Amino acid sequence: MRSMTGYGEAAGENARYAVSVSLKAVNHRFLDLQIRLGDELRASEGPLRDLLGREIGRGRVEARVDLRPLVDREATVRVHLGIVRAAHTAVRQLVEAGLVESGLAAGDLLRLPEAFRVELPADSWDAEDAELLLRVAQKAAAQLVAGRETEGASLAAILEERVRGLEEVVARLDALRGGVREELAASLRRRLEELLGSQAVDPGRLAQEVALLVDRSDVSEEIDRLRSHLEHFRGVTRETVPTGKRLDFLAQEIFRELNTLGSKCRNAEMTRGVLDGKVLCEQLREQVQNVE
Repeated sequence: MRSMTGYGEAAGENARYAVSVSLKAVNHRFLDLQIRLGDELRASEGPLRDLLGREIGRGRVEARVDLRPLVDREATVRVHLGIVRAAHTAVRQLVEAGLVESGLAAGDLLRLPEAFRVELPADSWDAEDAELLLRVAQKAAAQLVAGRETEGASLAAILEERVRGLEEVVARLDALRGGVREELAASLRRRLEELLGSQAVDPGRLAQEVALLVDRSDVSEEIDRLRSHLEHFRGVTRETVPTGKRLDFLAQEIFRELNTLGSKCRNAEMTRGVLDGKVLCEQLREQVQNVE
């Protein structure tokens, strides 16, 4: 079992680039990859998504790729001679007119828009560089998965504790339902005596009414289904594939059975047991939201 939260990072370099990849994962209903990389790396975005999709089943994953060139690019400086000549002519006219004291200096040319333009060759990105990126991303993903598995082991222990608590509640409810028939018969007899006073109560009719009440209050099917769901839940937690969605569905089914059982309860102790079970089930559902 894995959790959906975790962090992983790795770095590597070849002769031309140093690459670092960081991955941060949080809870999400589906797999949502948010990849941040420069335009020069767009050709590698598809393979990077495929790699992360194979390693991660669910969660919102923010992937950040940082690229640092290790080789200086050769710069080319281009001079717009037309602009320089026009500026020189204009300044000389100002000097001759006595409006300024000196001519155009070299430093002044650097402040002229478009007089100088520095050109750098575009960064190239070849198959060797793309392989470096995927290799680094694989290491970062492995670190992320390892952290998720460590946290998943803690989640599994918490879920097992909640399942055991629910099994104890179900066992208690199963033991309590045995005395329901006698309690219903006694309660019905008291109510009839209050209503009828000294008039005799037909034992056959009383037995029939008790049987109807017992049938409407029978929770044996709900208890059997609860046990089945809990056994299934425990089995799913031991699987190595992503199980979060299935566990969430099973937790909902467990809560639904507890609701149905609670609506049939005619016993205060059983009602308290159902409430205890609902509390544990809510805690179970809350933890399941963290499972991949």
